[in-house]
Amino acid sequence: MAAALCCRPAAAQDASSTIPPSAVIGVQEAMLSPDYWIGRAHAVDDVLMTPAQIAARNRLTSVHDQALVDLESLPTTLTREQIQGWVKSAASPLNAPLVDMHGDPLTAQTLAAIQANVGMQQIPASEPARYGMAVRRAQLRTYPTTVRAFASKESVDFESFEGGTLFPGDPVVIAKASVDGKWLLVVSYQGPAWVATTDIAEGSAQAVFGYAQKSPARVITGDEVRTVFTPEAPEVSELQLDMGTRLPLAKVPPDQPVNGQGPYESWALELPVRGNDGALSFKPALLQKMRDSAPDYLPLSRANIIRQAFKFLGERYGWGHAYNARDCSGFTSDVYRSMGVLMPPNANAQGKSPAFAHRLFTAADSHAARIDAIMHADVGDLIVVPGHVLMLLGQVDGQPYVIQDVPFVIYRNPQGGVHWTKVNEVSVTPLLPLLADGKQSYVDAMTSLVHVTASSTPADK
Repeated sequence: MAAALCCRPAAAQDASSTIPPSAVIGVQEAMLSPDYWIGRAHAVDDVLMTPAQIAARNRLTSVHDQALVDLESLPTTLTREQIQGWVKSAASPLNAPLVDMHGDPLTAQTLAAIQANVGMQQIPASEPARYGMAVRRAQLRTYPTTVRAFASKESVDFESFEGGTLFPGDPVVIAKASVDGKWLLVVSYQGPAWVATTDIAEGSAQAVFGYAQKSPARVITGDEVRTVFTPEAPEVSELQLDMGTRLPLAKVPPDQPVNGQGPYESWALELPVRGNDGALSFKPALLQKMRDSAPDYLPLSRANIIRQAFKFLGERYGWGHAYNARDCSGFTSDVYRSMGVLMPPNANAQGKSPAFAHRLFTAADSHAARIDAIMHADVGDLIVVPGHVLMLLGQVDGQPYVIQDVPFVIYRNPQGGVHWTKVNEVSVTPLLPLLADGKQSYVDAMTSLVHVTASSTPADK
């Protein structure tokens, strides 16, 4: 049973009767500090799940969650039917009207060329599985193309061919190359997608899957950090490393330069690199010790959940981890990844993952029952509505507050009209006044309440 945020009853759904200059209601400047919420939480430093409990649940997640792929369980020989299925699974529809970022329609010739580059007719009956690793932060695509497509000119923050992101060291199974050779269809733990060939280095299964097991290591605990600049090794120079990424330490002499620089004030990381022939090898790179990292995943506590979430406050919304940032589910998964928790890659999957304790909601659940469930939720629990996920922070005067990576804040103004504020960033907001779509409240649209830190999975209510 999740610990309650607060035992006081919910206040009226209007967090504020006036609209402030920011047009984000119910938020005071003090609320934009993690210390404000840590000070209001109970048992802030209690360890909510031990590393052993987290590891056990991660195994359940990787095996039983259909939104994730257990790469090591894939067959060592891939069939044509399997690869064709992955191509179709990765693809987004091309029959809907699509425009570029200026609002100009993508021509039928452009779309046909994108489709042809897939090379569905060039897949052999079977071939050995190949293995690879991301050598940098790499965007996943639903098609092998750099063409950016949108449903409309007004939706340029939601790119139709965006398929997620790989981080340095992420393993993949390589299924096929595009016709032009510039793209690879890969299967990561997130499923199948296309990635630029230059972002993947190919190696043996042992090298690819063994990388994550190496110790000692550093876990990135900042929102993002970069390796030091080095002209001697441009492939590992100023490499972006995102929260929760775990990287082994390189075995280098402490008195010898690494890429032209002494290592004693930095951590020497062992990073994957791609050779001119596409082969995987590893090279040391320096991460300054003053940068935000830790020798292991952070303890899973309420204080750490809040601290880690607030490191993203004000970061621009990035659909599918675009713009070197992240979206709503990328935000929640990266926060928990820094504490070792594996989560599915999208909001709807996070709301129904069989490895997590959660309560599912249907139209039969009353507004009062939904409010009651929220009032008894814990710091860090997730509220899932169709296509979006929010993280609970705590309560102020009976009003639950959340932190969320969100394009818009929508609510009714004092005159009863619907007010839209484009925030397009990680934001702190009250929960009860907010609308999910201009009509229905987040509370009434809620499909799931995920008790992330609960160590068991009770039956859905």
